[in-house]
Amino acid sequence: FPGSPPQEFYPETIDALRKAPGVFMVSANTFDVRDFSARLPDHVVNIPVTGADEYFWEIHSGNLLSGRFLTEEDIKARSRVCVVGRKLAEELFGKKEAVGQQIFLGSEVFQVVGTFSGVMMGEWQYWAFIPYTTAQDRNFNGGRIGRLFVRAVAWEDVARLVKEIPNVVAERQKFEHLVIRTQEEQLERIRITFLWVEALLWLGIAASLMLGGFGIWSGTFAAVRARTREVGLKKAMGGADMDILSQFLVEALCKAVAGGVLGIAVGTAVVEIGAWLLPCSVSYGLLLASSAGSIVFSAAIGVVGGLYPAARAGRMDVVTALRFE
Repeated sequence: FPGSPPQEFYPETIDALRKAPGVFMVSANTFDVRDFSARLPDHVVNIPVTGADEYFWEIHSGNLLSGRFLTEEDIKARSRVCVVGRKLAEELFGKKEAVGQQIFLGSEVFQVVGTFSGVMMGEWQYWAFIPYTTAQDRNFNGGRIGRLFVRAVAWEDVARLVKEIPNVVAERQKFEHLVIRTQEEQLERIRITFLWVEALLWLGIAASLMLGGFGIWSGTFAAVRARTREVGLKKAMGGADMDILSQFLVEALCKAVAGGVLGIAVGTAVVEIGAWLLPCSVSYGLLLASSAGSIVFSAAIGVVGGLYPAARAGRMDVVTALRFE
């Protein structure tokens, strides 16, 4: 964003930044906050208002709670609509549904079209956001786009983009002051968190593999031992080794898949409860893909864990099996 005195990002500059390698998304902001007041029966609520575009919430991983975010049509039509944070909606409307309500910003009426929250939204949950074109019409920041939020594709791109952004801007316009700020501390914390999460994830997978495989192996061995005479009787009646092996292997497979389905059900319930408490949205596409992978993983554990006991049952001597007590 430009420093003092206030300056403006040109549309061609914004378009060039959006096409730069390593840039995931760019959001335009008026870089000006106006404070308005709403008088309620028992107190006065302060409403900070700023102008943003339709990309603002995706860049900051905002979660839509109700209604919708600002759209491209809102920006072009310079609409008198706003999206408010969860905290502000609670202060203004309490337990009422905020979407469809009207708020007075000075002498003008704006309609609430959506509410949001999110871990990265912070104090913005106490703000109201109007289309930046609407804010420009009301002389926010002198009608200028004074700040851009740039989201990189990956954190490895951040350092390179910090060096390239001034060059991209300088090629298209002149700036007396240009300030670039990055969230280095947050990125470092995220890297460390991901490192530990990945390590714990692999430890969990290894533990699940060992415990699950051993459980299937032990359970199948116990089933073979308990049904030794049954195995002998089936072989005496003409059952082939492969038939006996297949029977115990299918049983082990069914146990493993049933355990996987139960784990998916419990895990989904925990995820839904966590999403409700935060509050945030659930990526059902990722959840479905993970569930499918879990079923395949469970089936593989069942086959590996039950193969050796099932093979031993298939190779069992008929006479010894019939005499087993």
